[in-house]
Amino acid sequence: MQAKELKEYILADTERLYIILRNAGFHDFRERAEEIRCALPNYTNPTGVMIRLNNSLNTSLFELGYSGDIFGALGVVLEKQFYEVMSYIHSLLGLSSNHVANSFDPLATLKKLSKNSNTQHRRITNNKLYDKGVLNKFVNGIHASVIEEGISPDIARRFDVMYDPHLDRVVFPHYDWNEFDKVVGIQGRSTMSKAELELTGTPKYLNYIKDYYKLLNLYGYNQSCQNINDHKRIILFEAEKSVLKEFTLSRGDGVSVALGGHSISEQQVDFVLRKLPVDGEVIIAFDHDVMTKEQEGEEYILSQAKKFSPFRKTSYIFDSYNILGEKDSPIDKGKVIWDHLLKWRKVIN
Repeated sequence: MQAKELKEYILADTERLYIILRNAGFHDFRERAEEIRCALPNYTNPTGVMIRLNNSLNTSLFELGYSGDIFGALGVVLEKQFYEVMSYIHSLLGLSSNHVANSFDPLATLKKLSKNSNTQHRRITNNKLYDKGVLNKFVNGIHASVIEEGISPDIARRFDVMYDPHLDRVVFPHYDWNEFDKVVGIQGRSTMSKAELELTGTPKYLNYIKDYYKLLNLYGYNQSCQNINDHKRIILFEAEKSVLKEFTLSRGDGVSVALGGHSISEQQVDFVLRKLPVDGEVIIAFDHDVMTKEQEGEEYILSQAKKFSPFRKTSYIFDSYNILGEKDSPIDKGKVIWDHLLKWRKVIN
């Protein structure tokens, strides 16, 4: 799509805009009449960004002195050229450069997989790699809130979950999906209550490493890769804590990863298809609110599942009887409910 056409497509469903912004690290969203306010990656001002919901998607980054459109703003934040920003958005939304979105080419991923390995390697390893020493500024301990959420101390230590006493945040290191000893992202989750976050204007999540692209990685793969190969299945959750809970309930024999949201990027699809055995199964386990949102729902989950289904057995978890809470992950209610939802997952024919 050209720039004007792409803007029209994004405005047709503003959730697409949120997907783009979240994956780029923007946070603390507040939608007002005809505009969205939010905070820049690694900044805390919830009104530091203003995006007008008009045909031009005019965008101001007040703390960076930028005023222009959304594509230029993403270029500033991601330090990318215009064509790279366009490619990033198309990839994130599952679009080709000349296709409108919901059309699906079942051979597209297979064509990409046929490219030589050097090209693939360069395309999916754009995150900067850091030695584990970047974690030394955090406390190597487990905050009580982690245990209270049903995550065992052994699993928390296995995933190097830490604590930042300065900002009062639980810290989740993200290791690279190829080089398991290298850190590519550090996600910090506030321990404040929802009321405290709103009162103080504090974002719930903070990315400590600038320019970490979640769409180019899978949280937890460094721990689950061997189990995925042995059990021939991979579970795709949205967030880190769901992976930690799945590992806890399986006594360390987990097969899950976290996407960092509920949109599956082209790079993540390619990676999973290359790593999962041909007789393996992809299981999509999005949060309950994705299942029930009017602009998403089961149709949206199906659209994500169909990125895999031509090549692997694919299924998705769906809470048909409304067992989960509004914001719950399928694993949040404990082993009995999780086992039930997993058993009755919907398989795509």
